[in-house]
Amino acid sequence: MRPIRASWLTLRREADHRAREHSLPLVDALVESLGHREPVEIVDIGAGTGSNQAWLAPRLPLTQTWTLLDHDAGLIGQATAAQGHPRVLATRRVVAGIGQLDEMLDDESSPVITCSAVLDLLTLDQARQLARVIASRRLPALLSLTVTGEVGMSPEDPRDAMVAETFNAHQRRDGLLGPDAAGTVAELLREAGSRVTVGPTDWELGPEQAPLVERYLRDRAGVVVEHAPDAEPEASAWLAERLAQLERGELRVTVGHADILALTEAA
Repeated sequence: MRPIRASWLTLRREADHRAREHSLPLVDALVESLGHREPVEIVDIGAGTGSNQAWLAPRLPLTQTWTLLDHDAGLIGQATAAQGHPRVLATRRVVAGIGQLDEMLDDESSPVITCSAVLDLLTLDQARQLARVIASRRLPALLSLTVTGEVGMSPEDPRDAMVAETFNAHQRRDGLLGPDAAGTVAELLREAGSRVTVGPTDWELGPEQAPLVERYLRDRAGVVVEHAPDAEPEASAWLAERLAQLERGELRVTVGHADILALTEAA
C-alpha cells in the first residue's frame, strides 16, 4: 500500500469535516442504537492523524474510549486525540492492520467500528474480513468518506472523462476496491446480516479551498500519467487549464464520497 502523507491528511481535514455534516442523520441513528450504554468503546481503523476522532467524538452524546488503529507508526504517532473533550475518557494508539482487528477484540468487547477514507484502499479479501468481523460480532459500524469515483467539475472539459477513467483504473490496481469500495462493502455487510444505510458525503470545493483543489488536481494528473504514460500530453494540458481556471476563481469541483452505517437487525 502506498504510504499516505500526513500533509495530505492535514490539507483535506477541513473538507472532510464539512462533508461529514451531511452524515449527521447516520450519527443520530448510531447513537439511538447504542441506547444508554456508557462508556462507548470505539475502534477507529486506519486512524491516520486522528481526523475521524476529532470530528466524531464531539457529536456522540455519550462518554467514550477510543482505540486508534493504523499500520503506519509514523501517522499514528502524529494522531491528535480529542484532548480536553469531557466525553473522551481515554485514547490509545495501536500499530496494526485490519488483519489484526478480530484478534484484538476479546469476547466481551462490543465496540463501534469506525473508519474514514479507508475502504477504497482495501482488497476484496480485506473487505470480506471487515464485514465478517462487524456482522458476526454484531457490532455497529460507521464507515465514512469512501470515494465513489464520481467527480464533477464546472466548467466541464472534454478531457475529464479520460482523466476520470484512467484515475479510477489506477485506484483499482493490485486488486484494490478503489471507487467500487462503498457499494461492495455495503453489499458484503448486508449479505453478512447487517442493516445498512448509505448516505452521500461529497466534497464541494471551490476557490475558497484553492490549496486543496490544486493538490487534488496535481495528484490526479500525476496518477493518470503514472498509470498511462502515453496520456501525459493530454493530462498535462488538462492540468494546466484546470489550474488556470482555479487561479481565475472559475473552477468548482465535486468529489463523490459516501458514508455507510451498519447496524444489527436487532438494533
